[in-house]
Amino acid sequence: MKSSLVLAGAIAAAFVLIPALMKTHAADLPDTVTVRLAEANGEPGPAQTVPTVKKTDAEWRAQLGEEAFQVLRSQSTERPFCGTLLNNKKEGIYFCAGCDLPLFTSRHKFESGTGWPSFYGPFAKENVAEERDVTGGMVRTEIHCARCGGHLGHVFEDGPAPTGLRYCLNSVSLKFRSFDEIKAAKHRN
Repeated sequence: MKSSLVLAGAIAAAFVLIPALMKTHAADLPDTVTVRLAEANGEPGPAQTVPTVKKTDAEWRAQLGEEAFQVLRSQSTERPFCGTLLNNKKEGIYFCAGCDLPLFTSRHKFESGTGWPSFYGPFAKENVAEERDVTGGMVRTEIHCARCGGHLGHVFEDGPAPTGLRYCLNSVSLKFRSFDEIKAAKHRN
């Protein structure tokens, strides 16, 4: 399995920071979406309907910076083994860098050897949307934030138990907060 993961990483590296059809999911977003937000204990809360986040390209660029804009809004890929969250071993939640939706948890993170942060499942299935991606000469499943449409990476069927899935993410698409930070923020509100 490890050699196939390394090969997958090498193939993906050939497409680093090449926009995939320069599409954005924001135009396809409904006005609202049902998601699960983080509770003070770091677990998903009840499903709730919230407004989607839609901005102009200029607004996204100003908020994200150029590298994050290229990945989140233009479906590019950061270089492998360079992301700031690849070797993060802290306990907490990974939020969308675009809209702050909780997407993945350290409880599901594993070392895939591909050069990108990898998880065997999302924080809550409602928070991560999937779409068939046929760019780069291969067929894969793209994952993006359900609330803002930001590109996160791809999901593959070569991950560990219990799901057999590998959600392969761009660090620049995410913001990490420790469980202690989340608990403190919830108590302030």
